[in-house]
Amino acid sequence: MARTGLTKFQVKETRERLIADGKYPSVDAVRQALGNTGSKSTIHRFLKELEGESADLGASRDDTTRALHALVDQLADKLHAEAEQRLRTLRAEYEDTLRAKDDQLAQLRDEVARLTARLDDLEHVVVPAAPTERSGHADLASSGFGAFGDLLANPRGGRRDASAFSIVLTSGRAERFDTEKLRPASLKFQ
Repeated sequence: MARTGLTKFQVKETRERLIADGKYPSVDAVRQALGNTGSKSTIHRFLKELEGESADLGASRDDTTRALHALVDQLADKLHAEAEQRLRTLRAEYEDTLRAKDDQLAQLRDEVARLTARLDDLEHVVVPAAPTERSGHADLASSGFGAFGDLLANPRGGRRDASAFSIVLTSGRAERFDTEKLRPASLKFQ
């Protein structure tokens, strides 16, 4: 029976396997990897043909390398543009939030100024002596300031804070507001 012999395809596969393993595909290395079959001249001829073909592929490899570099450059440019856009968006949101906080701070300062002026006005009010009769309470209450005599004496003993601001706040005449809304979020306790 006739031998089929060594094929170029077998030499090509063996050569690629040796290169993948990090070995140089010499005639002896290819012949040994094939199981010591095939003549050295045949293997040498097939290796020369494969090197010629890979040289032709080298030109297309350079084209592929350039195309890949161009693609990577395009992707890098796109990523940088998207990152810059995201940064601009975040910066605009930050500026909007900062402006809103500045507006809120200005409103709080106006409220403090209004309350300070109100306190200054109330400190100038003269507190009359506590009436002894119930009818006296009605007279003071009708004047718009409430019964101060009852507020000054603490039923549990001792005296209460008698500042005009605390008297107005405890008399029910003061405008009630939520102090948690006035405190900035960074100062709130968890």
